[in-house]
Amino acid sequence: MRKKRLFTPGPTPLIPEAQLAMAAPILHHRTAEFRELLLNTQKNLQAIYKTQSPVLILASSGTGAMEAAVTNLLDAGDKALAVVAGKFGERWVEIAKAHKVECAVLEKEYGEAATVDEISAAIRDNPGVEALLIQGCETSTATLHDLENISRQIRREFPNILIVVDAITALGTQPLRTDEWDLDVVISGSQKAFGLPPGLAFLSLSKRAIEIMERKGTQGHYYLDLRKELKNQGSGSTAYTPAVSLIAGLHQATEQIVSQGVDQVIEEAEQMAAGTRAGLSALGFKILSSSPANAVTAAFPPEGIDSEALRKNLENRYGVKVAGGQGKLKGKIIRIAHLGYFDLLDVFSVLSAIELCLSSMGHDVKSGRGVTAALEQVSREAVVS
Repeated sequence: MRKKRLFTPGPTPLIPEAQLAMAAPILHHRTAEFRELLLNTQKNLQAIYKTQSPVLILASSGTGAMEAAVTNLLDAGDKALAVVAGKFGERWVEIAKAHKVECAVLEKEYGEAATVDEISAAIRDNPGVEALLIQGCETSTATLHDLENISRQIRREFPNILIVVDAITALGTQPLRTDEWDLDVVISGSQKAFGLPPGLAFLSLSKRAIEIMERKGTQGHYYLDLRKELKNQGSGSTAYTPAVSLIAGLHQATEQIVSQGVDQVIEEAEQMAAGTRAGLSALGFKILSSSPANAVTAAFPPEGIDSEALRKNLENRYGVKVAGGQGKLKGKIIRIAHLGYFDLLDVFSVLSAIELCLSSMGHDVKSGRGVTAALEQVSREAVVS
C-alpha cells in the first residue's frame, strides 16, 4: 500500500496528537472549559513567540491576519514601506492598496533578501512611513530576512515606525524573539509549523501597536477589529464564533512544541534544510535563494529536467507531493518544506524519491548521491555542535 507524503510548505503534515484533539466531542465556545482552553493556548503561543504581549487567535488564513494588521494600524492615506522579495511581499502591497494605504516598495530579485542598509535607506527616501511590512521568510522563494539586525537598526534610526512581520512560515523554523527585537506585530498560521489544517491565524501586538490601534478607531474593518478581539480574548472569549475544534488542535500542537522546546524545534528545521540543500545540490539542482530559509528549500532542477514533470512524477510514482513555484517562478522550481511534523528521516525519503524520478527521466544520477551528500552535511553539523 502506497503512503502519501506531503512536503508542501502549507498545508503541512498534521501532528497526530492534534488530530485526536480535533476529533474529540466539540466544546461550546461560551463555557468555562473553552475559556481555559483558549487562555492556555494563548500562553503557549506567547512562549513560542517569545513575548509577554497578547497573541490573538483569528478564524482566518494568514492573509486575514495580514489584512487585519494593515487595517487596524493604518488608515487610508497613511504610508507604509513593503519589502517585496517574492509573491507574499507583493501581497502586502495589494492589501495596502485595497485599503488606500500609500505603499512605498523596496523590491528585490526573487531569491534575494533585503539588507538592513537597504531598508533604512528606503525609509529615509520615503518620509512619512509609519510601518515596515516584511516577511520573516518569503515562502515563495525560500528566502530568510535577518529580522534581528533589521529590527535593531530600525529602532535606532526610526524608533516610532511599526515593524509588522509576516512570520507565517518563519515562526517555529528560524530564531524569532518578538519582545527582545521589539517587533510590533508578528503573524503566523495554523497550517505551517503548527501541523494543523488551515483555518487559524495568530498575531502578537506590542504595546506600541495597541496604543496606535486604539487611537485609529474602527475605520475600514468590522469582523477583523483587533480591539474587539483584544478585549474578549484577554478573558478567554472571542468577539465572534471561534473555530473551536481547530483551537483544541492548536492547544495540543502548542503543547507538543513547548514540551520539546522551541529552540530545539528550530534547530531541527535548520538541520533538515541544510541536509536538503546539500542533497539537491549534489543531484545537480541550483538553490534559488542567496539567503536560504529553514522553513522551505527552493531549487531549480538540473539542466533538461522540467520542474512540473518532476513534480508530477514524484506524486504519481511515489505519492510524494512537493510544491512548485509561484508568481514569476511558476513552472521553474520545486519547493520542499521542513516545517511542522517533519523529521530528519523525511529528508532522506524525499531525496531518494527525487533521485529515482531523475533517473527515470533520463538524468544521469549516481545512485545514492543526494542522500550521501545530505548525510555528510548532517554529520558535519553534528560534529560541530
